[in-house]
Amino acid sequence: MRKYDVGDIVFFISNGYHIREATVIRSGEFCTIKFNDNETPAGTRVRESKLFKTKQEAEVIVGKTHNTLLY
Repeated sequence: MRKYDVGDIVFFISNGYHIREATVIRSGEFCTIKFNDNETPAGTRVRESKLFKTKQEAEVIVGKTHNTLLY
């Protein structure tokens, strides 16, 4: 069962702390995403489990990871 469909807006955690918005351009177990920001017009292919439906979901993961890395 697919978690994301083509055209869905998702959030991806880059470098363990930077949350980037992207659009799904191909879905499946691995999703191809295109970043929506102006930093780079590129995209990447990632597992569905690395994507989040809302920015708040991604922020929770970053908060947990960031605290773990600091201590």
